[in-house]
Amino acid sequence: MARHAERMVHGPEGDTFTEGSTVTWSARHFGIRFRLTSVVFDLDPPHRFCDRQLRGPFGAFFHEHVFRPLPEGTLMRDTIVFRSPLGPLGRLVDRLFLLRYMRRLITERNETLTRELEG
Repeated sequence: MARHAERMVHGPEGDTFTEGSTVTWSARHFGIRFRLTSVVFDLDPPHRFCDRQLRGPFGAFFHEHVFRPLPEGTLMRDTIVFRSPLGPLGRLVDRLFLLRYMRRLITERNETLTRELEG
């Protein structure tokens, strides 16, 4: 996702994710460089896996990836649950702004992934 200068700065040995693998991503959002380190768990290839933030900008961040085979390809469904830090102020930011931003970001990421895989 070049628009956000997103890149993996640390990943698992051999770039193969296993249960308990950690990955650190760097990206620029709102003009600020962020790093997010997450751990992979509930790995069930090729059906699903989850990751959750260990360190990063969120108060909490959980991401489930589910893959379902279809005759015309694969359906990928992302479920993300997040909470901003800073208590009541963070909850207000989530409701007023961040929920829509995250939906657009994940949609953009999935469209980019689709283009890469189909291209």
